Amino acid sequence: MPEPLNIAVDAMGGDNGPSVIVHGVIEFFRDCSKSTTDNVAILLVGDRDVLSRLLSRSKGAKLPITIQHASQVIMMDDHPAEALKSKPDSSMVVMAGLQKKGLVQAMVSPGNTGAMMAASLFALGRIEGVPRPAIAATIPTQNNPVVVLDVGANIGCNVKQLSQFALMGEAYSKCVFGIENPRISLLNVGQERTKGPLVIQEVYGMLEDSKLNFLGNIEGDGILKGEADVVVCDGFDGNILLKTFESIADLVGGSLYLEMKRHWASRAGYLLMRHSFSKLWERLDSAEYGGAPLLGLNGVAIVAHGSSTAKAIKNAIVAACNFYRSGVSDRIRQEIKGTIT
Repeated sequence: MPEPLNIAVDAMGGDNGPSVIVHGVIEFFRDCSKSTTDNVAILLVGDRDVLSRLLSRSKGAKLPITIQHASQVIMMDDHPAEALKSKPDSSMVVMAGLQKKGLVQAMVSPGNTGAMMAASLFALGRIEGVPRPAIAATIPTQNNPVVVLDVGANIGCNVKQLSQFALMGEAYSKCVFGIENPRISLLNVGQERTKGPLVIQEVYGMLEDSKLNFLGNIEGDGILKGEADVVVCDGFDGNILLKTFESIADLVGGSLYLEMKRHWASRAGYLLMRHSFSKLWERLDSAEYGGAPLLGLNGVAIVAHGSSTAKAIKNAIVAACNFYRSGVSDRIRQEIKGTIT
């Protein structure tokens, strides 16, 4: 039996309200395998009255779910630093404090990403030697999933940050996806080492001289082809990349629906191929990965989409379980000791 794992979930964050989050927590226990849910307890953080009613309606009272009251909520448009000061009893701040005290071992939030980053840093701190944590997103490819970092936590990254993103991404790929020697690439506008901003060219040289399995630059079209296991980039570029890829499923699904409406033969073809299409949607659906971890923290923080569905919340909790149990943070500590430079 795995060791006890307590996970705090920010029930008030996100765009879809606490009912969707409660539903996702219940789905975690009802839909996931026993090997995943065994010895896991969830602490919902938010308005006690609201959450108690939702749990009662959803028949989740018998599940290992408890409630920690928080009287305030950090909104999506709140300034992160100001919100932490003005809303000390917000669900996000309370949740981070619980992990600092050791009452939970991981936390999940679909709320304000900047505030989640700030609250996590303030409560948990960084792994020694890590200048800035990075959000590591998972994107499906023709082969293994690719880890892309950073996808929004850091804008205007310097050489040291990008170099350490490569180290942290390698550790994450090894521990969570079991890839023995992850292929590392730098996102750029061309494969030549002289392409792109000077900071990227300098990072190229550092990674080339490192112990990492560095393949060089990768262009956007190479990512979905599975030409790398870890893609390193600035948070601005990474976020645009992530949002573009997440729209692919909607584009493919919408186009298929329009074609089916046009002709009976298309509808018949869909019926014959629906199992294959179902598998395709599953691979493309961002909700399958649920959330992205903040790498480089002294703790476990999973950032979920603001528009997360119940399915996405369920899988964000699964991501928290996998992250904690795989020992990614310990692996990063070991890797940072033998820095690239």
